[in-house]
Amino acid sequence: MAWSSPTTPDVPVRWLNREVTAIDLTLVSARLAPMLEQWLAEHPTLPSAAVALLGPDGQRAVVARGLADTATGEVLTPAHSYRIASCTKPFVAATVVALAADGALDLDAPVVELVPPAVADLFARYEHASVVTVRQVLQHRSGLVDHSMFPEFNVSATTEWTPIQQLAIAVSKPALFVPGTACSYSDSGYVLLGQMIEHLTGQSLPAAVRARAGVDAVTMPSLHWEIAEDAPDGYPRAHQWFEGNDTYAWNPSFDLFGGGGLVSTLADLAQWWADWFTRVHGSIATHLADPAPTLGPDDTAFPGGDRVGLGLFSRPVGDVRIWAHGGFWGLETGYVPDLGVAFALSLTHRAPGLPGPLALAAATVGALLECRSDA
Repeated sequence: MAWSSPTTPDVPVRWLNREVTAIDLTLVSARLAPMLEQWLAEHPTLPSAAVALLGPDGQRAVVARGLADTATGEVLTPAHSYRIASCTKPFVAATVVALAADGALDLDAPVVELVPPAVADLFARYEHASVVTVRQVLQHRSGLVDHSMFPEFNVSATTEWTPIQQLAIAVSKPALFVPGTACSYSDSGYVLLGQMIEHLTGQSLPAAVRARAGVDAVTMPSLHWEIAEDAPDGYPRAHQWFEGNDTYAWNPSFDLFGGGGLVSTLADLAQWWADWFTRVHGSIATHLADPAPTLGPDDTAFPGGDRVGLGLFSRPVGDVRIWAHGGFWGLETGYVPDLGVAFALSLTHRAPGLPGPLALAAATVGALLECRSDA
């Protein structure tokens, strides 16, 4: 299924002093649809694939192919929502940057000074706790491990997790490196930021993110924090698979406290990225300033030549640079400044041998570049 709004491809808009010309997203959709169909045909264990786009003139397009539920044969539509997993992190980072802009925190202050006492006492077990800054946690440069990578962390339909339990796993492990000297992706760091946000605002994390990160219930009606907020009607959640396992019924507490937690349609995710980059908050430049290399302690870089800003990753695709963030279940969300286009995409089975979101993002940006007026 695909849909798009009327196009006005010659309307110029501005983003951080850039001028772009809108792309006819119906043409982009026409290029992407057969590719998605081919991927599903070539990979029978891949239930569905979808891409949502939002152009600078407000034109929208969603291409959705496959099944939302293989057990019932329910067809995937643009109205289906997803657990967006780590695509939640940019929302959390945006909240932190907004708090910094309001003077509620200093990005270069030790994070241990900004969390509630119980969390500070726990985090004190980490060997670099006294010096790790908010900025380093945002950029995955704290040296803190990722709790989800250890056998103590397990997920199931019944396992109930708390943020303290997840942080306890992380602080029980040796540091990966001295803070600021390397990069290693850490869900635990964003759980820590979630605790910081709640402490500084006096609000729940979902409420604070909604208030400070531009999550608008009118323009993004499907977007909500699982369990903490009521699921809106009309946006059934698609099943998402991991290495042959249907994760639909997994207890959401395994990924609910800042590293993940949000549920959304792809169209509403694209709307958030477009809003954040173009009009919601003046601190977007802070997010993007001086992105750091993603070199690990062994000097191995993230795939794709990524650099990391404050909660957003940047990498070259074709002759443009995108800002983006991935989600564990085969999602990627992002923005292409040179084209003024926001995107969100999903492949609902993550497993070896299946296409991944980086490949779909590259194909999506490639289709956009082919359809721009100066191509």
